Amino acid sequence: MHNRFDQFRLTALGRQLETLIDSPQRYTEYAALSRAEIPAVTAIVHELQSRFPELAADQTARQFCGAMVGDVMRRHGHELLRPRGRVPGGYFSYGAVWSPTPRQRSFGELLQQLAAMPALVQHRLAALPAAQRRQRPAGTAFCALEHLCHLRDLDTDAFLPRVQAMLQQAQATLHGVNGSQWALERDYLAQDWQQAADGFAAARQALLTALQDCDAAAQARIAVWEGVRRLTLAELVADMVAHDATHLQEIDELLAALAGEAV
Repeated sequence: MHNRFDQFRLTALGRQLETLIDSPQRYTEYAALSRAEIPAVTAIVHELQSRFPELAADQTARQFCGAMVGDVMRRHGHELLRPRGRVPGGYFSYGAVWSPTPRQRSFGELLQQLAAMPALVQHRLAALPAAQRRQRPAGTAFCALEHLCHLRDLDTDAFLPRVQAMLQQAQATLHGVNGSQWALERDYLAQDWQQAADGFAAARQALLTALQDCDAAAQARIAVWEGVRRLTLAELVADMVAHDATHLQEIDELLAALAGEAV
């Protein structure tokens, strides 16, 4: 989930929505809807309307709901089938459609997905006019240039150091980063488009180089995330792939918004 929701998640409303959305029972409903190629967020529409009427006027809260459902589906191994499907019942115009069943991917497949990311981003942004590269319509997280800078810096200053720490230390301690704060502190909007794109491609290659020779023992090495969650290197790489998928979805939403469509 994009860290623009971090503060909202800590509010009373955020905690209440997370409790509603992230439960084993809800996942069963999301999975059933996904088998019918209906956006998973449809499962909570009726309850949101009856118990959270204030969401009708709160776009951030509604977007948080969609992002939270996406987190649940990715955590259970579902892949994004279509970024935009019609949601019946109101509150949401569109929602993500997820794969009918979970898919377990090998470490090699995860690396292939990481390797494909720079080209996927470039393909999506290739036709974007230069005048729109710094535009951030209401309801979107980053502009296109900010996405490129964020992906580059996350590989360089977060993903690669985490991998190196796990390979070099016993039970390394890992921490999250605040990408929205980076965007301000590092002045992403003032950076050069081509340098950001080239920098992301180079940073991703450096990350892949660090991972490509990891055998089963390396993949099973353990780290502790923020002091509360133990995870293997393979699980960390799966989280990276999920993060990439979130950005692709957000880029699709950004391009739709720039084209005048509802997001």
